[in-house]
Amino acid sequence: MMQTTKPLAPSELVRRTDEALLLVTFGSTYPGPHRTFAHIRKFFADRFPDRDIYMAFTSRMCMRRWFEKSGEQYYPADQWLSAIGAAGYKRVSIQSLHVIPGLEYSLITDRYIPQFREAYPEIPVCLGEPLLWDDEDIRLVGNVIYEAFAPRLSAGEALVLMGHGNHTDKFPEANGKYDQLNTYLQSLDAKIIIGTVDYEALLYDHVLEYLNRVCASGTTLNFLPLMSVAGDHALNDMVGDYDEDEPMHEQSWRTRLLCEGYPSDREENCHLHGLGDYDAICSIWLAHLERAEAALG
Repeated sequence: MMQTTKPLAPSELVRRTDEALLLVTFGSTYPGPHRTFAHIRKFFADRFPDRDIYMAFTSRMCMRRWFEKSGEQYYPADQWLSAIGAAGYKRVSIQSLHVIPGLEYSLITDRYIPQFREAYPEIPVCLGEPLLWDDEDIRLVGNVIYEAFAPRLSAGEALVLMGHGNHTDKFPEANGKYDQLNTYLQSLDAKIIIGTVDYEALLYDHVLEYLNRVCASGTTLNFLPLMSVAGDHALNDMVGDYDEDEPMHEQSWRTRLLCEGYPSDREENCHLHGLGDYDAICSIWLAHLERAEAALG
């Protein structure tokens, strides 16, 4: 078992200030994303030195598996909010670190916040929206991604982004955010394509069909996860190595596209960092939080 520093548990919370900020993310079972989580926490801590900042996972599977792997225990948002309320904070802010308003975001809006307000009606609480919320977010996120890869695109290389895909009845437009961002990015450079692992309109076949139409065989591909962190999907589904025990349709996108004549070097073209590693992306989440707090008054 790897040696780690034990993170704070809700039961160990000691209030230092009057305001609490809870960052809520899906979670991950890989070390790289936990470095990204640390980067995000530092980003917000630098901007809010007068607040106590905590982080919650929405995936209980990630909590369990990461604990088994590392000995670090993370906790869900409802446990953190119960502890925050009991600690007597005078104001509570929550920031979603999700990319689209899918199922994980709806857990915050439909379960965790109503429970907190019922238990602690005297404590004001607000929620900042996920990354891709409105048209301005589409433009801002698209510009961050394009500017990061502009030199490679100008050199004739292409960029493949892998999003997850999700949906809820409350936010039926969630997956459409990928379509909007895809359209905007392609207005900047046609050699960019977004695919997802769980949104039927943008699965691997869509990515391959688009590349065949826009890019010549032999075009070098770059890969970037369109996710908060570069976790399981990025490492395995996006750029995983060839597995001789799996059929071709279950291989990673990179493996399958190599067989289609699109080269990519693992070290040079597989960009295994999450959106949360870009300060400019964190600034968009920050703007959402500040907007929610302004509305709260």
